[in-house]
Amino acid sequence: MDGSDEANVITEELIRECVKVLNKGEPGQTIEPVISLRETQSLIASFKRIKKIDNLRGLDSLTKLQLDNNSITKIENLSHLTNLTWLDLSFNNLTKIEGLESLTKLTDLSLFNNKIDKIEGLDSLSNLNVLSLGNNNLKNLDSLLYLRRLRNLRLLNLDGNPFGKDPEYKNYVIAHVKDLKYLDYRTVEAAAVTAAREQYQDELIEIEEREEGDLTREKERGEVAAEAARLAAANLTGIGTLFEDMIAEDPEHAKLKKVPTLLDALTEFRDKSVPLTEDFRTAILEQHKKVADERQLWQDAVARATADKNAAARALVSAFESARKKAFQAAKLDPATSEEALRGPREENDRLRERLLELEMQTVDILEDLWTEFDKAYVEIMDANKLQYTAFFGAIRTLENTFFEAVGTQAAHLLEKFAGGAFEDSEEELQQILQDKDALMNSIQASHDAHTTKIDQLEDARLQQALRAYQELSASNRKWEIQRNRERISEIWNLFDRNKADLDALMEDEE
Repeated sequence: MDGSDEANVITEELIRECVKVLNKGEPGQTIEPVISLRETQSLIASFKRIKKIDNLRGLDSLTKLQLDNNSITKIENLSHLTNLTWLDLSFNNLTKIEGLESLTKLTDLSLFNNKIDKIEGLDSLSNLNVLSLGNNNLKNLDSLLYLRRLRNLRLLNLDGNPFGKDPEYKNYVIAHVKDLKYLDYRTVEAAAVTAAREQYQDELIEIEEREEGDLTREKERGEVAAEAARLAAANLTGIGTLFEDMIAEDPEHAKLKKVPTLLDALTEFRDKSVPLTEDFRTAILEQHKKVADERQLWQDAVARATADKNAAARALVSAFESARKKAFQAAKLDPATSEEALRGPREENDRLRERLLELEMQTVDILEDLWTEFDKAYVEIMDANKLQYTAFFGAIRTLENTFFEAVGTQAAHLLEKFAGGAFEDSEEELQQILQDKDALMNSIQASHDAHTTKIDQLEDARLQQALRAYQELSASNRKWEIQRNRERISEIWNLFDRNKADLDALMEDEE
C-alpha cells in the first residue's frame, strides 16, 4: 500500500491485480491468471482504499470475496454474486447490514470492526455458519434474539460491542442463540449452556412457544403460496375463488342481503359451483401435466440431438488436430518439404469448416422438426383446454342465470307481501328498500351484471394467459435456437481462422 490517501474504485485493472495475487508461483514471481475473470472463484482486495463496492459484474463464479480494511460505507452491488460462501467486510465504515438478501449460500460472514448498531438484513442467510459482528455499536442484548432464526449458526463473535460490558452478556447469548459451538473465539461448554438456559427458563419457554406458532404459520403460508404457484402455473389463478370474488366485488350485495330470504338461492349456487370447480381444476391440472411431460420429452430429444451432433463435430476436429500435428512434425523434420506437408492441413481445414457447417445445418433441421412435433402436441392440448374453459364458464353462467331468476321471483313475492302489510315491524331501512320496487329490481339487475362481468373477465384472462404462455414459450425457443446457431457458426469460423493463422505462421517460420 502506497502513501496516497486517495480512495480507489474497483476497476478491472484492480480486479486483475488482486487475481494475480491469488496465482503467485515462486517467491518474487507473479503469474498471469490462467482462467478468465468470469471463472475466478476467489478475489482478495484488502487494503486497497476502496470506498464503494461496484464493478463486480462478470464475477458470478466468485465463492470468496475479501474486501476488508477499506473505506466502504455501504453493502451494495453484490446481489448477482449468488455463489458466494465467504464474505469479509471487516474493518470498513459500514453502519447497516443490508444488500445480502440474494447471497443465500453464504456460510461465513465477517462484519467485524464497523459502525453497525442493529442486527438485521440476515433473514435469507439460512446457511450462515460463522458470523463476526465484533467491534461494532451493538448495545441491546435483546436484539440478539434476531439471531435465533439462523439455525445453522455455530461460531459467533460479538466481542467489543457495548453490550459486552453487561455481566449477563455471555449467559444471555448462549441461552438465547441456539446450538453455538464458539462464542467470541471460545468454546461454548454444554454445562454452561444448561446453566444459562435454566437461568432464563421462563423467558425461553415463552419465546419458544411463540416461535413454534410462527413456524406453524410460516409453514401454512408456504403451503398456501406453493399451491397458488401450482395453480398459477396451470393457468388456474382465480378459479377456486371465483364465487367468493364475485360476491365480494358485487356493489349491490350488501344492500340485497338486508332483505330476508331474498338471497336464499345463493346457497344452492355455491353448493353447485363447488363440484364444478373441483372437476374443472382436476381436468386442467391433468392437462398441465401433459404439457409438462411433452415439454420434457421435447427437451430430452433436443439434448440428445445436439449431443449427437456435437460428438460428431468433436470427432471431426479431433481427427483434424491429429492430422495437423503429424503435418507440423513432418514440416519441422524436413523444412524443404514444409509447403507440401502443410498443403494437406490447409485443404483439410477448408473441408473441416464445410463439414462442421453441414453438421450445424443438420442440427437446425432436426431441432425445427422437433419443435414442430412439440408445437403440434401443445396446440392440441391448448384446444382441449379451451373447450374445458368454455364448458366450465358456461356452466357457471347457467348457475348465475338460475340464481338471478330465483332472486327476481323471490323479490316479486316479498314485494307482494310488503304491499299486503307484511314487514310493518321491521327496521326502517328494510321498509325503505321494499317501498321502491324499481330501485330494488335495478339493484338485482346490477348485481347480476356484476356477477356476469366477473365471470366474463376471468374467462378472458385465463384464455389470454394460455395464449400468452404459448407465445412466450415459442418466442423463447426461437430466441434460444437463433442464439445457439449464431454461436455455433461463430465457433466454426473462429476455429477455421485460428487453424489458418497457425498454418500461415508455421509457413512464415519455415521460410
